[in-house]
Amino acid sequence: MKKLQRSAICLLILSLAFISACNPDLVYQDSKTIPEEGWHYQEKISFSVEIEDTTSLHNLYLDVRNTTNYEYRNLFLFLDIEFPGNRVLRDTIECILAERSGEWTGKGFGRIKSNRFLFRTDVWFPRMGTYTFTFEQGMREEVLHGIKDIGIHIERK
Repeated sequence: MKKLQRSAICLLILSLAFISACNPDLVYQDSKTIPEEGWHYQEKISFSVEIEDTTSLHNLYLDVRNTTNYEYRNLFLFLDIEFPGNRVLRDTIECILAERSGEWTGKGFGRIKSNRFLFRTDVWFPRMGTYTFTFEQGMREEVLHGIKDIGIHIERK
């Protein structure tokens, strides 16, 4: 029995190592859960990313998970990117979560849909250090319901 448990643990460790090695260009990936009560317009979601590679180009992706009870076709977000040295770049991002027909664009079964949006290509980070990506919902709702998670995915091009 112990031999079977050890074999299962070894298989699990090897599987995790294989999965993490599948994308050697992945620089950063994380997501944060929106409170069950909804996303208040003053609540900010931030990701601090340590960048060491100042020679490669990168692609930046936004991950959004929403419920099928979300009331809109799209999601507007305000994004502040703070560079090392405190310079801030502000941008607005629109994510299309449903077609005009009402069909959800995301993947997933049941009531939760997941989308990955490419929002910046060929990004060059000019300085090594910590870059902070801060998102705010821009839907003109005091409290936005139906968004479950917001995430960021950065990979070398």
